[in-house]
Amino acid sequence: MSSDDTTRDRLIQAGIRLFGEHGYKPTTTRMLADEAQANIGSIAYYFDNKHGLYLAAARYIAGALRERLGIGAPGSVPDDREAARATLEDIVRRMVRTFATDLECRHWLLMVMREQLHPSEAFDILQNQAFGVVQATLSSLIGRLTGRDADDPVTTLETHTLVGQIVFFLIAREPLLRRLSLETFDAETLATVEDVVVSHLRLYDIPDR
Repeated sequence: MSSDDTTRDRLIQAGIRLFGEHGYKPTTTRMLADEAQANIGSIAYYFDNKHGLYLAAARYIAGALRERLGIGAPGSVPDDREAARATLEDIVRRMVRTFATDLECRHWLLMVMREQLHPSEAFDILQNQAFGVVQATLSSLIGRLTGRDADDPVTTLETHTLVGQIVFFLIAREPLLRRLSLETFDAETLATVEDVVVSHLRLYDIPDR
């Protein structure tokens, strides 16, 4: 990795942390440069301005999330129900591992939550390049199992409910760890979490219509 790539990446990581912690407006270019241990002029060099860095941070989160979940552009869904269910289970297990244990994912949380509360151009990036892609993939698989169209409102609600179950292991991670008397999710607990969430997928096992 070149020094240019390293500086650019440090600025993006600094942006994710500071924009998440303080919000967009209170975060200054000086704060960002200091956090990234970079020259303040490097923000203009790589991103034009603070807004450009903010959008780059959103694009980074979107791309990294898709990569972790192994989801590209929505493609064809297996005709075989068992194959579709196996694909859905594999994605769900990756989602659980990512949201429950990935440290970098926890760093994204505050910035993403701010965008959920006050959507901006950055939310459009997150939605179009990550959230929407994940939801479309899950909806296609769930629709194959239930016999409903992927864009049926019921399928959309089922998808949203499934994602919500999993994301809660990130948002409410600390309360669960305390209830389990753990400091972090060990391998056994994580496997149990995966199995519990995957067991809910049987609700979609409806015969062909």
